[in-house]
This record gives sequence, structure tokens and C-alpha cells, in this order.
Amino acid sequence: MNKKYNLITPEGTRDLLFEECTTRREIENKLMRLFTDNGFHEVITPFVEFYDVFDTSTRPFPMESMYKLTDSKGRLMVIRPDSTLPIIRLAETRLKGESRPLRLCYNQTIYRVNPKEAGRDDEIAQCGVEKIYDKVQADDDSILRLAEKTLALVSEFVGCESHFEVINSSEQKHSYYTGVYFKGYIGGYGKPIITGGNYHINATDAVGFAVNVSAIAKCKSKPQSDTVRIALTKGRLEKESLKLFAKMGWDVSEFDDKGRKLIFTIPGANVEILLAKAPDVITYVETGVCDIGITGKDMIEENGGRYSEMLDLGVGKCRFALIAKKGASFYNGHSIKTVASKYTGITRRFFEEKGMDVDIVKIEGSVELAPLLGFADGIVDIVETGATLRENGLEIIEEISDISARVIVNPVKMIMKKERLEAILNKIEGVIAK
Repeated sequence: MNKKYNLITPEGTRDLLFEECTTRREIENKLMRLFTDNGFHEVITPFVEFYDVFDTSTRPFPMESMYKLTDSKGRLMVIRPDSTLPIIRLAETRLKGESRPLRLCYNQTIYRVNPKEAGRDDEIAQCGVEKIYDKVQADDDSILRLAEKTLALVSEFVGCESHFEVINSSEQKHSYYTGVYFKGYIGGYGKPIITGGNYHINATDAVGFAVNVSAIAKCKSKPQSDTVRIALTKGRLEKESLKLFAKMGWDVSEFDDKGRKLIFTIPGANVEILLAKAPDVITYVETGVCDIGITGKDMIEENGGRYSEMLDLGVGKCRFALIAKKGASFYNGHSIKTVASKYTGITRRFFEEKGMDVDIVKIEGSVELAPLLGFADGIVDIVETGATLRENGLEIIEEISDISARVIVNPVKMIMKKERLEAILNKIEGVIAK
């Protein structure tokens, strides 16, 4: 038998070696010392739990986000995707008779199934605290203060700036928060490093927060920079964006003879511009490698992601459309239609909104060939002038949405580099408004 996986780790996991281990243990020890010095007691919950622990009405975990297995009796179990719910289970059982509030802390790893090839970890080392009450006291801000101390410790450990944000729970979608919730950020990471707040789960009121130790350890090993980095889509959007930058007063002459170079510096602006393919622009901004990205609305709609769409540049205008052979009656008949597209996500959502079953086939090259060869009944593609369609006997059946170049920003970087990013965005907006 060919053991092709015996020398690699599963996606989303990794081995830690030498200095990496030392760094991780150092931050874990500092955090746990801070928590215990503030009156919290450590608990450890099982690596596996019954699925029912995480199947709650107030804090549901999507089934597809959990690693699942069965025990010897065929019962559904999951590898721990979260530490809060097992600690609530512990408080409601073994610690039920203890006086409240309970002050519990933990240092353990959680496992979540992330989209593959998305640059995210499935295995995440966390430290955190949970303060469990009979009823949460509205004037008890001790966890909030502890979270601020924790962020200050992390910021000092990593050697970069930090920002603490308190948000009213009515402004977001997480139904398990019952009051304010909060987030902590550091300059070297594109997502929150601390998340927490007040919550009500099952019959338990509590407040707590989790710290992403894995992310902190990564940031510790990376040099920090205050340079603003912009990811720019190669090709047509590159040319249009460079014209815009020139109007902003930036010296982009280095691009005139760029050769195979991919990263460029704007003199006197403390700005780096890198050239990438459109899907990569989104990845770089979402992960925080880049602060700003310029890409098409087609890529945004197709890929989604955790970033903020800030500006419509008004260039690269075109549209998504459903296309078929001229004279074809796409919506007639009872048979399930086959639709080919490079943009399978957009295609799927378009037909789901219509309540229409279709077979979707991904085509990377000249998608117009699919209906001409009888392989598909229609296609979903980008249309600019429509000349290619007319020359090949195709026509638009229905327009789906308009497309143009957009500016996206990593939301954490928008907080950590607020003044600098706002200044750049304001300059861009001023140019496109003329």
C-alpha cells in the first residue's frame, strides 16, 4: 500500500520546532499567570465532546465547521471547536453546586474546519477566561479591564501597537451576546487577537474572552512595519489604477520599465504596491498581508471574504449576464438546465434566488464554447461590449449585476492605520470625483 500521507501534516495543521515552541510557551505562561493572579482557576476539557454540546439554539456551530467522529456506540462526537461551551457544560454539571461567580481559565487547542487553501489555521491554540454568574451584574466590568490588560501584555510581547474596541451587541449578528462585546487588535495581524463579551447560553449567564495564541506567536516572529501595502490586480485594472495614482501626485515612473518586478515603492509616500492576480488580491487583503486592494467586483462577488469594500473606482465597467445561443428559450421546458461558468458561486446564488435547479459546470477558458458545442444550455459570464457574443451567435438572456473596479480594505488595518489609510482613501475619492 502506498502511504502517500505518511510524511505530511493535515491541511490547517503544522509542526512547531525549537524557537516556535519556546515562543508559544512563553506567551501561554504569561497569559495564564495574568489570569491566575486575577483569581481565575485553570480547567481542561476533553479533546472530544458530544456533538450535542455545540448544538445550542443561542450559539450554534455550523456542522460543516467541525471535525466529526463516532464513539464505540455510534454516537456523534466532535473534536473541540470552541472552549466556552465545554466550560459551560462543566459549570452546569460538576461545578453546579459551587458558589458563583465561578472564575475559570483555560489553555487549550481548538479545531475548526476552514475553507481549504485559504491560509487559515484549523488548529488554534487559545488561552481565555470565563466568569460564570447566577446572573451577570451589569456594573461588573472586571473582565473588560482584564481583557485590556491582556491586550497590553500581548502588545508588549509582540512589540507593536494595539487597539481595544467595545461594541454594543445590537450592532452585530452573534445572538449569544447579551450586552457589549469587545475585540482586541495588534498591528501585526489582520484579524482580532482577542474576542469576548457577555453571553447567555442554556441557563447560564457569563462573560469571557479568548486569546488567539497561535496568531500571537506568528506575529512575534515577523518584523513589524508601518508601510502601507496596496495589492493591485495585474492587467487592465493595473493600468487604470496607475493613472489614478499619478493624479494623486504619486511617482509611479518605476512601473514604466517594470520587467518582471512585482513589488514597487512609491517615493516619499511610505507606500508599497504589489502586483497580483485578482483572487490573490482578495487573499492578501483578507489575511492582512496587504492593507488595501484594488480588484473587480466580479472577484468580490465570487469569492466573498472578510474585508471592507470602500470605494467604486468607476473603471473597468462591465456586467454579469446569463447568456445562451441566439433564439434559445432558456427558461422554457421542464428539463434541468446545464450552466457553464468560471464564476460558479455567483451562478449558484443567481439561480438559488430564482428557486431554479440547474447543473453548474466550472469552465476556466473560453466559456462561450459550452453552448456552441451543446455542452451547456447557457453560461454566466462577464460582458463588456457584447461583440464576442454577437460574433458567435450568442445573446444575453438576463443581466445579473454591474461590475467595476473596487477598493477593499482589511478592517483591522483600517483601525490600526486609521489616519494613513483614510488619507489615501480620501485622495482616491477626490480624484475619482473630478
